[in-house]
Amino acid sequence: MSMTVIRTTDDLLKALREHPEWKEAVRIEILGEELLSLPDLVKENSRQIAENSRLIAENSRQIAENSRKIAELGERIDQLTEIMRQHELRLARVEDRLSSVVGEITEEKYRRTFASRVRKVESGTLRIDTVLSPEELSKAVDNASAKSMISEDEADELAVADVVAFGHISTTGEEVTVVAEISNTLHIHDVLRAIERANIAAKAVSNRRAIPVVMGPNSNALTHMDHPDVWLVENHSARQLIT
Repeated sequence: MSMTVIRTTDDLLKALREHPEWKEAVRIEILGEELLSLPDLVKENSRQIAENSRLIAENSRQIAENSRKIAELGERIDQLTEIMRQHELRLARVEDRLSSVVGEITEEKYRRTFASRVRKVESGTLRIDTVLSPEELSKAVDNASAKSMISEDEADELAVADVVAFGHISTTGEEVTVVAEISNTLHIHDVLRAIERANIAAKAVSNRRAIPVVMGPNSNALTHMDHPDVWLVENHSARQLIT
């Protein structure tokens, strides 16, 4: 077997071509194992980078999905908040309406009570003879307005009086018109309203003095009032408001 003599790089390259099995040994000798393993490391790193990129993309999608759900939840909360606000407004309106209805029912109760009691006033000098029905009151008001005895505004005011009746003073026989204001929260403004409507009635009904009357459960509120022209109906009697 002949020996290969290598004196130049050409000889080395010729020998490697003739003995390709030497190339790996030369490569290891020149580059070292760590450098030779670099391609595998690059491939592994590339694989790891690709995996990390996939995980990052997946996490980004998950974050986007969570953000979308959070946004939807925020919108839903806003909707529920608005629904609750609307319900609260409706409830407040219902409570106001209920309070108004209760007040109207209570007022109507006292009006009916007065209508029944006013016919039974047995003591005192004021006696009630006839209570006008709503139809009779409306007809009387329209007639007075048509004759220009009262203005349209006065007609509107008298038309909404709680009770208008005809009566007399027992001691003198004087015929009078009674204009009553009824309230479940009797107060000074009820007295003033009764006086105002009685003044209108005095003009609307000829030859009769009009007497303002108030009725309500809280007559103590009028204890310190001095209105001798105003009468207070309590139980089955009527008395003047004189302190």
